Amino acid sequence: MISTQKYIIIKDRVEIYRDFALNLLYYIHNYYIDKETLSADEDIRNHYSWCFKKVCDEFKEEELDFSNNKEMKEYFYMYYYNQFYKANKNQDTSIGYFDKFWRNIFEIDKQKNKNIINILIEIYNICDKSVNKESNILTIA
Repeated sequence: MISTQKYIIIKDRVEIYRDFALNLLYYIHNYYIDKETLSADEDIRNHYSWCFKKVCDEFKEEELDFSNNKEMKEYFYMYYYNQFYKANKNQDTSIGYFDKFWRNIFEIDKQKNKNIINILIEIYNICDKSVNKESNILTIA
């Protein structure tokens, strides 16, 4: 079934969520040692949690608290677990690849395919819970 719902997305929030995603990427990539050192799931989880906390701490300085959004933390964890930490040898895990990916997701001024739009709406919805004290205000028009 095809959804005919229209969503109202606030551009300023998209920019904040993009910045969060990019900052998280930079921490994960810049503080990643190597696959041998971070191969155990517990080590991966610890590395990711440290990176997520660092980004949350930076955003708290701007009075935006994402630290209690467990759904957001888990969403990005599962993404990076599969696409970065456990990526196969032939998969591009460069910072440039992920930077381009996230910028494409959050670039709302360009026409997108349905999959990209659905990812944006999903992330927006998850992140918005932090901005609105855990209440989802994604508006359906």
